Amino acid sequence: MIGRFSVAMTSEVAQHLTGHLRRADGQEDCAFVLWRPSTGASRTTALLTEVVLPREDERIVRGTVDFTSAYFLRAAALSAEHGCGLGFIHAHPKGRGWQRLNGIDHAAEASFAAQTQVITGRPLVGLTFAGTDAGFGARIWQQQAPRRYAPTEAESVRVVGGRLAVTVNDRLLPVPAVTNRQLRTVSAWGQATQDDLARLHVGVVGCGSVGVLVVEALARTGIQNLSLFDFDTVEEHNLDRLLNATIRDVRLHRAKAHLAARSARRAATATNFRAAPYELSVVEPAGFAAAADCDVIFSCVDRPWPRAVLNLLAYAHLIPVVDGGIAVDARGGRLRGAEWRAHIAAPGRACMECRGQYDPAHVQAERDGSLDDPAYITGLPADHPLRRKENVFVFSTSAAAAQLSQFVTMTTAPGGIADTGAHLYHLTTGTLDRREDGCKAGCLYDGPLRALGDDTPIPVTGPHLTAEQARAARVLTAGRWPLRARRAVDDLLHHLR
Repeated sequence: MIGRFSVAMTSEVAQHLTGHLRRADGQEDCAFVLWRPSTGASRTTALLTEVVLPREDERIVRGTVDFTSAYFLRAAALSAEHGCGLGFIHAHPKGRGWQRLNGIDHAAEASFAAQTQVITGRPLVGLTFAGTDAGFGARIWQQQAPRRYAPTEAESVRVVGGRLAVTVNDRLLPVPAVTNRQLRTVSAWGQATQDDLARLHVGVVGCGSVGVLVVEALARTGIQNLSLFDFDTVEEHNLDRLLNATIRDVRLHRAKAHLAARSARRAATATNFRAAPYELSVVEPAGFAAAADCDVIFSCVDRPWPRAVLNLLAYAHLIPVVDGGIAVDARGGRLRGAEWRAHIAAPGRACMECRGQYDPAHVQAERDGSLDDPAYITGLPADHPLRRKENVFVFSTSAAAAQLSQFVTMTTAPGGIADTGAHLYHLTTGTLDRREDGCKAGCLYDGPLRALGDDTPIPVTGPHLTAEQARAARVLTAGRWPLRARRAVDDLLHHLR
């Protein structure tokens, strides 16, 4: 039984539906859609993959709309053939925002929910289109008793592409309380945009020097729900780059994810704030599932395997990923230059592999443990990207700002522009390069893998020895009672402050 539920589609699918459902004569219309599941740790998302438009004689439009059994059976057969679920969408021409079922709509969808389950093996997904502002409402019909099906409302419907547009179910995700803590933030883009931003579930993968800055900014902006991923431990050599980390955190062997969550709670301006720390890598099955619950993810990692996994989430699961990175040239102990980049991986934009953010050959090297072997790294050329680990706090702030700017642009579309391309800043010349090209010809991610969700044939997750060792080391040290006592006191003091 599905509890938490959402729907996602690409901007292409949304435009296809809008073009069909928004009629010039102001009457209702309808269409069937195919969908595939994306299963997270606590939320299932229906990914709309294809629109099955009605033929001229397959629906009757007389102010309201009705469809023929031939249309339903054709769409259901197509769903079964492709191994997809079946969805049905109809328009409320004068509607705005989240649209719910009226009594007639409820009876209509209920009448073929059971038949849909039998033919496709998956529940019926119902959607309602708001003609005024192109908003969506959604639900999934599940069996409650023999011969009885009932709808479970979705939390949100997100449209992913050049822009991230989300229609939110105010009943399940209420509009946040207005607070003076966000006065200046709201003045930048208005209360309506703030309400939508605040209710996004945002993941931050990697709580290192860039990630903690991103977390701090999101918490102060008013985002209510953060999921924070990092299996590593705070160490002394992190202190010149890790915001809010102290020597006490080093001595207490604190996990970076917990440090980031604690800092976020202290900085949060939202009234109802949640920061969930995960001592996991996103390449581990549990980490992947938790990340799949998010609406958008920040990639603050520097390894190829997690980037490959996040790339898959962006395209196969329709969760846009804000990615970036820093490269510092400090040969001979002297700063010669630095670059930082930021871009978004999402359908219609270039993926991380095509952008050159990771080499697929290095993914397998990390999976088999080679990248954690000092001998392997030492044998790489001095200028190899896997060896370029130098970084300083100043560059981290710049990289974090670049990623946050991409996020704000994608979600608020200042001046009506949501996609400004990929950005690469050169420190030595003070110049910014901008690329707006898409994926290369034959790319799997923004091609065959798009919106496949759970049906993706590529196994991307697996055991992560380094993450397992880091967690085991913390468990070992935390088992000593003096350390447990000091941690408890430190947590209490932070809570009181």
